[in-house]
This record gives sequence, C-alpha cells and structure tokens, in this order.
Amino acid sequence: MNTLLSLQGVHGGTGVTTVLAALGQALHAQGQRVLLVECSPDQMLGLHLGLPAKEAGGWARAQLDGGDWRAAAFACAPGLAVLPYGRVDDAEALQVEQWLQAAPATWADRMPLLVPQFDWVMFDLPQRLPAHVAAINQHAACTLPLRLACVDPANHVALQRHSADARRVLANRYDPAVPVQRDLMQLWLHSHAARLLPQPLHEDARVPAALASKQPLGRYAADSLAAADIDGLALWCLAESARRQAEGAHG
Repeated sequence: MNTLLSLQGVHGGTGVTTVLAALGQALHAQGQRVLLVECSPDQMLGLHLGLPAKEAGGWARAQLDGGDWRAAAFACAPGLAVLPYGRVDDAEALQVEQWLQAAPATWADRMPLLVPQFDWVMFDLPQRLPAHVAAINQHAACTLPLRLACVDPANHVALQRHSADARRVLANRYDPAVPVQRDLMQLWLHSHAARLLPQPLHEDARVPAALASKQPLGRYAADSLAAADIDGLALWCLAESARRQAEGAHG
C-alpha cells in the first residue's frame, strides 16, 4: 500500500523542508520508494538532495509555462526522487494558488500516475497558501498529515491557537538543556499528549551543515543525534502507516 505524508509548520521557520528531506532519505534507507514533492514556492527542497541552487524547474513552473509537470522530477537515487516547485515570483505563486482553488482535485488526479512508482509520496506544505494545503490534505486524502513545531514560546502559542487541528505534531529542535524548552516539552506532554509524536527531533549543529553540503542529514552525518531521531521517526511512520492501513482494511 502507498502512503501520502504531508508536513506543515505550525509557524514559519520550523524546519519543514529540512525534516522532510531527511525523513525521505531515512525511509529510502529502509527500502522504501520515495517521492518528495515541494508545495512551497521557496524552491529549497531540491538543495537538500543535491540539486544546484540555480535549478529553476518544477511542477508549478511547468504549469505556468504550459509544460509537463512529470518532466520536472529529478531522480536522486534508485527509488528516491524529488519534484521541486519551480522558481516563481510572488505573482506567479498566487496564480498557482488560484489555479488550485479552481481545480482542487489536481493532486488527487495525479496520484494514479505516482502510486505505482512510489511507496511514499511526501509533501512539503507552505504556511500561507491554503489551496496548496487543501489540495493535499483534503482533496488527495492524505494518509499521514503531520505538523511540525519548534519547542519555543511562539510555536506554543500557535499550537494553542489551532487546538482544533487534529493532525499529529512532531517537535523539532528540542534542546533539553534549555530550561524553557524543557518546561514547554513537559507542558506539551500534558496538554497535547494524544497528538504529540513520541520522539522529538533534537537540536543538532550538523543539521544546517548538511544543507550546506547539499545532502540529507542521514547521508551527511549518519552518526548525529538528529539523524538517529529521524531514523526513529521513519520507523514510527512505517508502523503508523501499517496501522492505519490495517484499520482501513477492517473498517
């Protein structure tokens, strides 16, 4: 069975792109066929997988130019591919947003082309383009929609303001040596226990160094604490996907 996973920050700057690239690499290391899809106009996801910074192609760029979105994908390794957004300006990103508002089933219609080739299709979701998000989480019936939150006061407030959001929450950049983070984690374990993923991702200086080398974290620093956290997250994702699919089969 195939799994559609999405990751969106509860607040800007939580590290969604970095975490998604690392998680995709970790799932690939577990023998999974993985496609990483960038739904953010930042055009940063490909950098984590070795694409040159000057690369301008992507599915949204192809849509705007009347090209084939499938031709914008890049194979990073056998069974691991990335589909960038493409370089666009603000007005063009708004055009794509309006197009997805008018055609919300766009990604749902594309899934039959993707699921025979990949076990996991993973989406890097933006903060402020709601039609981009809805096209994945609602209309494409995303199997495993997740939110990412840094353990800090701003993200804590964002979680409180969106308390009705039922998506599971992954804590990122956790440093238990920082008292306020330690206190917030205890608070989250109490108030968000049902939604909080069991393994937080710890603060690790080698995470930005991996981006500088244009490699996913697990490839650049496999022995790092954050890479071990990501490996644990990949195992959780595999188990959670299997559990949900079993429930669906018997539901």
